[in-house]
Amino acid sequence: MIIKHNEGLAKYTTFKMGGIATNFYVPESRIELVQLLKSLNEYNIIGGVSNLLINDKAVFTNVIHLVKFDDNITSLGDGKYYVGASVRLQKLINTVNNDGFGGIEYLFSVPGLIGGAIVMNAGRGRQFNQQISDYIVSVDAIYNGEIVTLSKEECLFQYRNSIFKHSDYLIIGVLFKFSEMKIEESKRLKNERIKLCREKQDSSGFNFGSVFCKYNPTIMKVAPLLRVEFNSNVRFSKKTQNWICNSGKGTYKQTLKLIKLLELMHKMSLKKIEREVIVWE
Repeated sequence: MIIKHNEGLAKYTTFKMGGIATNFYVPESRIELVQLLKSLNEYNIIGGVSNLLINDKAVFTNVIHLVKFDDNITSLGDGKYYVGASVRLQKLINTVNNDGFGGIEYLFSVPGLIGGAIVMNAGRGRQFNQQISDYIVSVDAIYNGEIVTLSKEECLFQYRNSIFKHSDYLIIGVLFKFSEMKIEESKRLKNERIKLCREKQDSSGFNFGSVFCKYNPTIMKVAPLLRVEFNSNVRFSKKTQNWICNSGKGTYKQTLKLIKLLELMHKMSLKKIEREVIVWE
């Protein structure tokens, strides 16, 4: 187990913003993780940290980083793989592609871990109706100090949502069943994804990826014009709709104000809006 004290959290997030962890734990096995959870009364969890807005003025007593406790991939044959929650998406995609299987190449550009991808049911845009849960057989999780197995149906997957998003379940491993795919096809899909990201995604600042999983596209078109402060260092992207970019000098206060302003505009227009970004206050 790696333990650090008074650890800055900004460097772990793709948005490069965050406060301090008084105690910062990096368990290196399932046993260490289970024991740690039983020993702490309160804690916060981070994984790939690509969809998290952390208060840059806050101090969090205990933070657990899930990047090392299980990064193993086990092939069970016929496209089935058991995957630890610490595995990075790119590693999983490349592994199954090299074996002649695939299906989630559209996630190749996402800087996240399998555990977090399952929690958010990561996928393509709503119009494509493709998500990582399409290939899930079951999920292992820690619940009330015990390891339990949930079937795909019990996970209650929806667009950018699952039973894990707002609950006490902590994902530790996933059983997948991928489709057959020729290596040439998987390479083409990954290259297409990389090309699309270069063309469509704003690289002018640090970002979360999508801010909202539900929003009105017409209202969102005016988002890049909004400013919560004259010299604000956070802004909605002109290039990539539904993205906020941080110059590196933005603050939590500015970012949250910007998000709440969009939510207020939707409310006043009687339009639905729902955050994809998770906020630590």
